[in-house]
Amino acid sequence: MNKRVAAIITEYWDISHADVIVSKMLEGFSLNGRRYKSTLDIVSMYVDRFPDNDMSRGMAAKHGVPMYGTIREALLAGGDAFELDGIILIGEHGVYPFNEIGQELYPRRLFFEKCLDVMLEFDRMVPVYTDKGFAVVQEDIEWMYGQIKTHAIPFMSSSVVPFARRQPIERPFPHGAPLHRMFGFTYGSLERYVYHGLEMLQSVAEQRSCGESGIAAVQAFKGGDALERLLSAEWNGMYRALGGFINLRDVDAYPHELQEPVFFELDYVDGLRGGLLYCDPLAANPEVTTFASAFQVLPHEEPVCVEFWIQNQKPYSHFGTLTLEIEKFIHTGRPPFPVERSLLTTGGLDACMRSHHAGGKIETPHLRVRY
Repeated sequence: MNKRVAAIITEYWDISHADVIVSKMLEGFSLNGRRYKSTLDIVSMYVDRFPDNDMSRGMAAKHGVPMYGTIREALLAGGDAFELDGIILIGEHGVYPFNEIGQELYPRRLFFEKCLDVMLEFDRMVPVYTDKGFAVVQEDIEWMYGQIKTHAIPFMSSSVVPFARRQPIERPFPHGAPLHRMFGFTYGSLERYVYHGLEMLQSVAEQRSCGESGIAAVQAFKGGDALERLLSAEWNGMYRALGGFINLRDVDAYPHELQEPVFFELDYVDGLRGGLLYCDPLAANPEVTTFASAFQVLPHEEPVCVEFWIQNQKPYSHFGTLTLEIEKFIHTGRPPFPVERSLLTTGGLDACMRSHHAGGKIETPHLRVRY
């Protein structure tokens, strides 16, 4: 039996996150040669903003989905009772203000808070999926995590990257193995795509022996300092292995061709070190257009390199995989990973942006969580 859900969206236009998720639920989609029809019925929709290229009204009319002027009305589906089986929040895309450190202030906490008010009023918690991350700033991230735990809300939040096809499939990083160091590439707009990079790394890091113990601190390096860290004895070998894996034209020259290199370091509580090179799209040699990472089990071992392959054009098949996971979550109330992953990646991103803005190391005691 299909589950009844509401879709709460910032903006809905061609290839927006609302399109590549909600449209698949409304119209079905193909993945790996198989056609899927959604197991969810979107019975109501709230959209925050309507740019000139809006497609929400057309899609709603085509599929007979009522649109409402407030989140509360959408959750009550025009009635006076809360009878939905789940909520899908798409707090991504749209023109929203930036704060002084470059964070785009999407209304993710506001969307969640409005939904929480209704669930508390009717004393009924249903699965909530939010795309992407908890919220933007530390205060809101911590508040949302606290509410989720206090009220035992079934909750899922994720980047699409961990659901992308990993290759080569014949040599994955072994689950349960020790993990000494990890390194990855990310690209695109800084805040949005560093989040994807953190999710890529964390989806593997959490599988290490002894489990996850949290992030103790992060630090951003820019310009010449970024290159110095990247090419240091600690990171150069990892960089060269991963650069060779994705076939950079010239591994030696590539870092020096970046216009504004940024290198992020993450210190985990158990001693694991993470590094993430942001490869800006304005580089003279913009070769990095994929998500790839390298994982070193023990010091001095060769790293295991993995590409998280994404389809950079329609139909964005990796979002098909994510959509299936969202639907399963709405049916079962069981997310595919603990909510603490999202706390680490969303909170880690906030700390990265603060370090990028102010410089120096940012301590993250709120991210010392185990799972």
